[in-house]
Formats: sequence, C-alpha cells, structure tokens
Amino acid sequence: MSDDDQELASDREGSRELVADADALFGKLKGWLKRDHDSHGQTSWRKEAREDFAFEAGEQLTEDDKNILKEMNRPIVVFNRIGVTVDSVAGQEVANRQEVQYLPRQQGAVKVNELLTSAAKWFRQQCDAEDEESDAFRDTVVCGMGWTETRLDYEDDPEGQPKVDRVDPLEMVWDSGAKKRNLVDARRIFHIRRDVPIDEARALCPGDPDRPFEDADYNATWVDDRQDGASPHENDANFYSRPENNRIDGDDDDNTVTLVRAQWWEREPAYLMVDPANPGSILTLSADEYRELQQKYKLAGAPMPKCVKSTRKVYRQAYLGNVLLEIGDAPVKGHFSFKCITGKRDRNKNTFFGIVRAMKDPARWSNKWMSQTMHIMNTSAKGGVAVERGQFFDNDNDGEASWAKNDQVTYLKPGALSGGNPKFVQKPVSQFPQSSFELMQFAVQSLPAVSGVNVEMLGMQGAANQAASLDRQRKQAVMLILQPLFDGLRRYRKEQGRLLLFLIENYLSDGRLIKIEGPDEAQFVPLIRQQGAENNQYDVIVDEAPTSANQKELTWTLLQQILPVIGKMLPPATWLALLKYSPLPTSAQKDISDSIQQAQQQPDPEQAKRDADLKMQQQKAAADIENHRKLTDAKIESMTREAEAKQQLDLQKAHHEALTQALAAPPAVGPDGVPIPNHGEQAAALIMSVLGEMRRDMGMLAQAFNAPKQLIRDPRTGEIVGIAPMGAH
Repeated sequence: MSDDDQELASDREGSRELVADADALFGKLKGWLKRDHDSHGQTSWRKEAREDFAFEAGEQLTEDDKNILKEMNRPIVVFNRIGVTVDSVAGQEVANRQEVQYLPRQQGAVKVNELLTSAAKWFRQQCDAEDEESDAFRDTVVCGMGWTETRLDYEDDPEGQPKVDRVDPLEMVWDSGAKKRNLVDARRIFHIRRDVPIDEARALCPGDPDRPFEDADYNATWVDDRQDGASPHENDANFYSRPENNRIDGDDDDNTVTLVRAQWWEREPAYLMVDPANPGSILTLSADEYRELQQKYKLAGAPMPKCVKSTRKVYRQAYLGNVLLEIGDAPVKGHFSFKCITGKRDRNKNTFFGIVRAMKDPARWSNKWMSQTMHIMNTSAKGGVAVERGQFFDNDNDGEASWAKNDQVTYLKPGALSGGNPKFVQKPVSQFPQSSFELMQFAVQSLPAVSGVNVEMLGMQGAANQAASLDRQRKQAVMLILQPLFDGLRRYRKEQGRLLLFLIENYLSDGRLIKIEGPDEAQFVPLIRQQGAENNQYDVIVDEAPTSANQKELTWTLLQQILPVIGKMLPPATWLALLKYSPLPTSAQKDISDSIQQAQQQPDPEQAKRDADLKMQQQKAAADIENHRKLTDAKIESMTREAEAKQQLDLQKAHHEALTQALAAPPAVGPDGVPIPNHGEQAAALIMSVLGEMRRDMGMLAQAFNAPKQLIRDPRTGEIVGIAPMGAH
C-alpha cells in the first residue's frame, strides 16, 4: 500500500471515529432531553403553564364550558380579575428596579469598582435589559418560571453587541433533577426553537464545506411534545430539498425546522500547581496542558513542580437537529448563558408555579356563578305558571310570550279572575336564590385571599375612610407575602451579574467607550482590561436603584419630615445632592441644579454688603484692641522705670550706710586688751562682704522685675493701680 493510500485510510479511520463520537454524543444529549422533557413534573407543568397564561389573558372558560353555555342559552361572561393582579405584582418590580455593583475582594478597605459597575450598567442599557427582565419576571408571576439569555451578538456588530433577551418559558427544558431556586444546581439546559426558517438554520450551523448537511438534518422532529395537550409540530416527512434540486428561489421561506440548543457541564481531569511566576496564586491545568508542561520541563532538564490531580467543570454547548449539527465550548466560561427566575416550588412535582395557579378556581367559579345568576334572573323573573290549554289565557301564544314580561299586559279568559278574586292582579315575582349570590361573592372575595394581593395593592380601599397609615401597612404586608417571588429575582440578578462580569472582562475590555455617570455630568471612558484582572474576585452586590419610582417617593417622604428641622443648617451642596431623590423629572432636576450652581458663581450684592460691614466691624475691633495694648504697654514701662530708679536709690543708700558703719567702728581689741593691727584691711573685707550680699539681693530683685507680670485693676473703675508677678493672688 502506497503512502497516499495509507494516509487516505488513516483519514477515513479518523472520520469514522469522529462520526462515532458524534453519534454517541447525539444519543446521550437526545436521551437527556427526552428524559427531562417527558418527565411527569415538566409535562404537567407545561400543561398548567399554558392554562395560566390563558387565564392571565382573560381566556378563563374552556371551549367545552362555552359550548354548554351556548346550548343552554346562558350568557358567556368573563370578568378578568387575574390580569390586573398580575399587573400589580409585575408593576412592583418595574417601580423598584435593582442594580448590580461589583466589590473587589481584597485586603483592607475596599470601594465599589466604578468602572466595572458602570460597564455592567452600560451593557444593560445597550440591550434594554430592564424591559426584557421585566417580561421574564412577569412570566414568573404567571407560571412560576421566567428565562433570559445573556450573550454577545456579532451579526450586527463585529465587536459584539450586548444582548439580554427574554425567552419563552415553554421553550425551555431543564434538568429534572435540579431542585434549588433559580435552578442553580442544574447540570443541563435545553432550548427548543420551533418554526425556525431553514435559511436561518443553515446560517447558524453551516457544517463542514466538504460534507454539508441535508435540510432534513436540521429538523429535530423527535422532540415534538405530544403529552402536554399541545398540538404537535409535524413536518409530514417532508425532507427539505437542496437548492440545486430544481427548487424555485424563495420557496424555502415557508419551510421551517425545529432546532435544539443544549448547554451542559461535565467534569474533566485537572492539575493544580503553584504558579512559578507568581507563587501567591494557583494554576489550574488541563490534561493536555499538563502533558505539554511536562515535556517542556523534561527538555529543559529541570524537575517538574509538584502537582495535585483534581477535576474541574467545563461548560459545553451543542446544536441538535436530526443529527449533531455543532459542538463547542459554552459562550460564557463557567456559566449557562440561560438564566432562570423561579417562583414558588411544588415539592412533590419538583416544579415551580406563580400566583395564577391559586386564583384559577375562584376566577372560574365566579364567572360561572355570574353567568348562572344572570340566567336565573332572565328566565325566572316572574316565575312560571301551569294552566290548562285554552282555559286560562285569552290567546295561548300571546299569554306565553307576555307572562314573564313585567311591562306587558297578559289577557286572560273571562272568569279567570272571577269569584273572590279582583278584576286584575299583579304578576307574581319569583324570589332570587340568595345562596347563588353568596357563592358568587365568596368566589370573588377568594381571589385576593388565595393570591395574597389585597385591594390596597390594586389601588383601592378595603373600607370607607381608611387611614393612610393602615393603607401603607396593608401594602407592606402584601410585599412580605410576595417576597419568595422577589427573592428569586434578587438571586437571578446576582447570577446574571457574575455572567456579565465574565463577558465584560474577557470580551468587552477592548477599549470601547462606556458611559460613567457622575454627580455633575456623565463622561465616556475607554474600557480596557486591567492587569491581573484574571486573578481578581468580586462580590456581586444587588442594591435597589436610587432612581426607581417607589424608592424616590419613599426617600422624599422621609426627607420631608426632617428637612424642616435641619434644612437651615444644610449647605447648597447638600441640597444639590438631595435634589436627585425628589420625584421631579430628571430634566427639571438638572435645570434647578444648574441654576443653583450659576447663582453660587455670581456675586450677590446683598451678601457683598454684609461681607463689607462685617469686615469693617472686624477692622474696628482690631484697632481698639491694638490701642488698648499700646496703652497698657506704656503704663507697664513707666512703672518699671519707676521701680528701677527706686531700686538704685535704695542700693546707694545701703552702700553709704554700710561704709559709714565700717569706718566708725572702734578698733578691734584682742583678748589681752591690745588693739588688733590691720584694722583697715578687715574693714575693707567687711565692706566687700556687705557689697556681695547687696549684689546678690539686687540680682534677685532684677530677676523679680524681669519676670512676667500681670496688671492689677481697680474693681470699681477698671483703672490700672499696680503690677504683680504672674500667678500672684
């Protein structure tokens, strides 16, 4: 066998293995879908969900009920009280929308990452995510499940256009073993799209150019559901022909197929090792990456670092028709692109339901009893009568037609009212059955009782002259009852926020401009991937948006209670900050804010005059203080000089007295009575000793005079009368 033949045989063997793997994977995914789709819980859920949506839309009587009413000539009456209840609950979400913030997980004090938070807000604004999520939450209120898909669309924008789309809940199939709220523990999710145009299916999954798919390969007829009461989607074995098979251009516009999109996660071997470049982080390697790294260390002759074998989750995605059309990694690493909002959980069926399920029976019976009551009033208004033919009425046909009509006269045969009876009588009036009216009232009153949505939530009063505080408390009580629905929405926002974070950091950080809203004005900054962003972890915080209608109204109501007390103490900057919480339109808030800022920049004549007067008063006070200080210093200096002159006079007087006493003293006589010689020297020494003591005393006096002093004023006049050392009393 030649080399070419061997290569061709090898390619054929590889193709057979690839086809075998594709067939095995297709069979596994198909088995998962059929098992989940046909499970008892999901089959009954789809049937009830269709009925829930019908009741919410006003279709609250079955065709059989309508036919019975028609045959009995009874009016078909439907008062849709369920729709307005759903509107009220869904409106609460619209009026109290929430936003996602990203808080970096790191040591020390942390602040919200404004760039990522603004990028997520920009992402949602670009695709009107709030509107799509409101529709999904409404689905949750009705049937118990709402779905969205978060992705990047490259068809209209090569750089990737953000998309958050609401998905019909009846198109979704989920892991039948998932039990947690919002299906966070689901291992697989399927999206079944019926009536997909064939040209769209070809563009979505073009296949291998060497082995293109047949049109019949795109049609997943095996997934049609025949167990939930819906009409199946048939293609009548119509395998679509290829374009080259004599088909007229444009004929495929009406040809549609059923496509299945599967997302699931599977475990694969992984190896954990310390990052040689950054010892503080851990690397997670796949089996191929581990073998490649082993070869590099072997070629380098270096020992392989120690690794720990583990497993990791890998998210995959595939498109299914009649064959496996396409397979690859999931659009978002570590996440399903489909996110679910769940309502209340039915534990026995392992499904979820909304508030409509409990209201269906009261709505159904209230409408039936209304129809029955109207039928009774129409048919038995005057009661029936039994007479002998031709013996009671003057004309049997006329009497039969006019007897039940109160505004017509019914003629009887002469003598029918004779005897003790008067010449005419009023027609008898039948009594309306009170029990029918009471049953109808009970059914109507059961609607808010079973749903938890009272009349205050619908904008009405439960009683006349009801206090506003009681009305507010009853509304708050309703919100407590509905918290399971809103808690599911809150968890959805956290899950969807983590998904957005991955898309922003890995696909949108390409320098595109995003809008960051500041306190004064918005600015556009480039979104650039930060260094080391792959190692950063963030906490997703769900907070109520301060611009939501109800939040602004509540905040403004609280501010109105405290502003009269603290309003005069607030600076203009604080008033500008409080202005955004007012219920005024955004444009009006901006105009008021701009006018206040302009007024602050322009000088106020009255304020300038007040500032000038204050400045003059301050200057006058400063001049008075300076004059008083100079006068005090002059008096202190005069008294100091006087004290120094007196000190000099006392010193001189002391010198003179000491010298006189020394010279006039008699000569010293010894023990033997003989005068002691050198009397002059002793006298001089004595004088010098006295002078030394005087110098010491004068030094102490000088020190006392130079020490800090305080003025002594007359208590009555305030005049300075002396000085004294500081601290002296």
